[in-house]
Amino acid sequence: MPEIRLEGVTKRFGEVVAVRDLSLEIRDGEYFTLLGPIGSGKTTTLMLIAGLLEPDEGEIYFDGRPMRGVPPEDRRVGFVFETFALFPHYNVWENVCYGPRVRGEDPEATRKVAEEMLEMVLLEDRPDALPDELSGGMKQRVALARALTSGARILLLDEPLGALDAKIRTALAHDLRRIVKDLGLTAIHVTNSVEEAMTISDRIAVLHRGSVEQVGTPREVYENPRTLFVMDFMGDINLFSGEVTRADGGFTEVTTPEGFTFRSSRRTMPPGSEVHVVVRAEDADILPRTEETVNNLHGIVKEKMFLLGFMEYLIELETKQEFIVEVPLMMSERIWEVGEAVSITFAPEKVYLFEKEESL
Repeated sequence: MPEIRLEGVTKRFGEVVAVRDLSLEIRDGEYFTLLGPIGSGKTTTLMLIAGLLEPDEGEIYFDGRPMRGVPPEDRRVGFVFETFALFPHYNVWENVCYGPRVRGEDPEATRKVAEEMLEMVLLEDRPDALPDELSGGMKQRVALARALTSGARILLLDEPLGALDAKIRTALAHDLRRIVKDLGLTAIHVTNSVEEAMTISDRIAVLHRGSVEQVGTPREVYENPRTLFVMDFMGDINLFSGEVTRADGGFTEVTTPEGFTFRSSRRTMPPGSEVHVVVRAEDADILPRTEETVNNLHGIVKEKMFLLGFMEYLIELETKQEFIVEVPLMMSERIWEVGEAVSITFAPEKVYLFEKEESL
């Protein structure tokens, strides 16, 4: 199993810098995800690792060996795309065996590997089916089996679940991780879906404008976002700006121009600091109207929406600003109605502070 290391990698397309001074280390046997919005450099990074593109600056290493000039076929990588890329006139068996056959590998060895891979992807009973006879999830399993018969030690997956229905996507995500771990592969998975990345990854690299914002386990990235961009990308947030007015006893208090007072225990910053204050939608709760002022905002329920497993409320504050609250149905004591006067509350450990110069 290879360790993959990128050091100061930059890739330009004309005047556009797609990847900018990017450094990453992907460990042996790791399921690693490149997560970010469209245009963040995820797929370009994957193509650089595959050898389909060469970096303009920097270097890529497999097990300490520089890869500059090494063609894709000599890197032992398997590629799985969003669009399946199957041969429509070949059946499942022929698609899976295509790579070894064109390389002139031993037919008996190819047969054994193909049987193992079809069993691994749960398609051992469909070798004669044509792609048009398969569901989207089955087609992607065939594409995965074809990549695995190449003897790849590294599996590169470019939005492999993007074209699938939600239920199939969830099931295949679990299967992808199982297969990678069972075969001892190193996998690099590209997606713009936070839920997908959180479900499948050992570690995540959040990319933005061709650079790495943060690398960590799903829990680390969610609970301790390093930048305002990461915080925003990981889910619905409520954003305010203000000035630190007090810092003692492990708490930092921030006052906003609207007169709101936020108290945070997550980060100590000196009085006078200009900061962004962030509260996640799922970290707030709704109570009957109170007179509390610290970590307590007052408003009117403007909209409510039932989403799978929770209620989402849009609260119009007294300042006419809007605040999103997401309450799990199992934890909700009541359903708030549009027009009700309420208070929004949140704990100090749920109040995130970022320096004012950071922007989304």
